[in-house]
Amino acid sequence: MIEQGKEYEITIEDMNHEGQGIGRIEGLAVFVDGAVVGDVVKAELTKLKKSYAFGRLTEILTPSEYRVSAACEYFGSCGGCSLQSMSYEGQLKLKQKLVKDKLTRIGGIENPLVHDTIGMDTPQNYRNKAQFPVGMKQRGKQSGKPSVGFYQAKSHQIINCETCMIQSAPAEKIAQALREYMKTDHITAYDETTGKGLIRHLIVKTAFGTGEVMAILVINGKGLPNREKLVLMMDDAINELAPDPQTGVEYSLESVVLNINKKNTSEIMGADCVTLAGKPTILEQAGGLSFEISPMSFYQINPVQMVKLYDKALEYAALTGEETVLDLYCGVGTIGLYCASKAKKVIGIESVKAAVLDANRNAVINGIVNAEYICGKAEEELPKLLQEGVQADVVILDPPRAGCDPALLEAVAEVCPKRIVYVSCDPATLARDVKILGELGYGFVEAQPVDMFPMTGHVECIIMMTYCGQKDK
Repeated sequence: MIEQGKEYEITIEDMNHEGQGIGRIEGLAVFVDGAVVGDVVKAELTKLKKSYAFGRLTEILTPSEYRVSAACEYFGSCGGCSLQSMSYEGQLKLKQKLVKDKLTRIGGIENPLVHDTIGMDTPQNYRNKAQFPVGMKQRGKQSGKPSVGFYQAKSHQIINCETCMIQSAPAEKIAQALREYMKTDHITAYDETTGKGLIRHLIVKTAFGTGEVMAILVINGKGLPNREKLVLMMDDAINELAPDPQTGVEYSLESVVLNINKKNTSEIMGADCVTLAGKPTILEQAGGLSFEISPMSFYQINPVQMVKLYDKALEYAALTGEETVLDLYCGVGTIGLYCASKAKKVIGIESVKAAVLDANRNAVINGIVNAEYICGKAEEELPKLLQEGVQADVVILDPPRAGCDPALLEAVAEVCPKRIVYVSCDPATLARDVKILGELGYGFVEAQPVDMFPMTGHVECIIMMTYCGQKDK
């Protein structure tokens, strides 16, 4: 009989997207933090349910061929990088398997064609957006000192991370400048339990193509004491940086923004932004295009891998210059603009008004005249386009993690494009939507995972589907 609190020997046969090793005891699935696929471990069962259990790793009996020593000093406390104890080769294979398993189990596709994951040559310091929660240390000798870092796994305790192997160098420098400013000027951090305190989050956006940097301070108030001092401290910190060793780009602080969020909510940013210094936007360049990045803009986190992802989208779209492309959940228009030179026309639909404004502005910046962007829900706007006689040859879907609204998928089927290119950051919702599209007359062709998030369990995936000419009733 399996007992909670007892120690068991477990062979780790799989891993989930959270980086937990998965093994079995008498057929019961056991999830073990810190275990890597291929490990043989001892684990104490900490929670026992009817169909699964959780275990605490107590000893590694036989290490996996993919096990490595984590390079980050905060690994195990910071909840950010769950796969650091796994070789990069192992991470890429795991992500391919995650996609294939979801397409099989949820999507109902037998033996789907899933290519090897496209990885990075240098899988470090790739994030162009750092999002630091800010707090005050509550215990010990460091009590009262500011913490600028990341949440501990499955908690809201902030780990003060002075370095991070996946964030940009400017992000680290600006975080350190904020710590010093808060310490010397006695600036309080927001406490979510009391709703008091000033600084809630620091967000740093780095344009790797141009070197322009934006710092966003999310505050629980109207203003910031001695703000000129903080701007100068941040600027001095960025000026200390050498040019990027890979690209030679020199970094410069071009924008400092206050974001006002007085709500007692888990939402990070409020609706109002005030530019403290410099410009309200920064400029990024990638894939031969330029993009304006505003404080509220969504932009792919990893620009190096973004180009690889969009190249694959362009390949799957198979454009000849005669096609009308619908770019749904288009955000600031990056994929559609990337495809515009190969298409007759691009029509983007996005429900967030600020993103639509950004998309149209990015079209103007790049001199693209065959792309237009509409604000609204795609499932509502698509029928209107059909009534106007618009036909689409290719539909690009790039929804948030929750996937597509079923009504949108129905609307896409009514448009009847020859090809659907679906970009997803969640293999589970992707597989769910693939199954729905299959019932609407579209056949799965292939999938290409792209590692946008090295050292984490997340994977981006792009798939191609083609019209089969028959819909299930």
